[in-house]
Amino acid sequence: MAYFGEFFYTLDASNRIILPSRFREPLGTDVILYKASEGCLFIYDMATFEQITAPLSALTKTDAGRQMVRRFYSDTSPVSVDRSGRLVVPAECIEHASLKDDVVVLGAGNRIEVWDKAAYEKNIGDKAALGADEYPEIAF
Repeated sequence: MAYFGEFFYTLDASNRIILPSRFREPLGTDVILYKASEGCLFIYDMATFEQITAPLSALTKTDAGRQMVRRFYSDTSPVSVDRSGRLVVPAECIEHASLKDDVVVLGAGNRIEVWDKAAYEKNIGDKAALGADEYPEIAF
């Protein structure tokens, strides 16, 4: 499943965000939040998360590898999506992504990203200025 599109929501008083309806079925009810280095959150469905983390098991043979695995998994949080398509964002994830009221839920291929709206707009830049030459790999 490829996730795509951008959606604007509000982080509610219970620290919940809603997920776009088209993401819900392929995502499932148990998901992983990852604190990404860009200052946002990645959401993975379980199958994709298991696929991308499979190479980590080979790293556990050395002290340095085990330390790397610890750092990676310490930045993850398992969460559940409720029947209304909402998930509760843990406080440490809210702090990491500096989430306030307005958030952007973005489909990004094999994952979903959650951004504070102001941080997303600063990061993405002026989308209107982008042209076909921005993505030379894609034949528009």
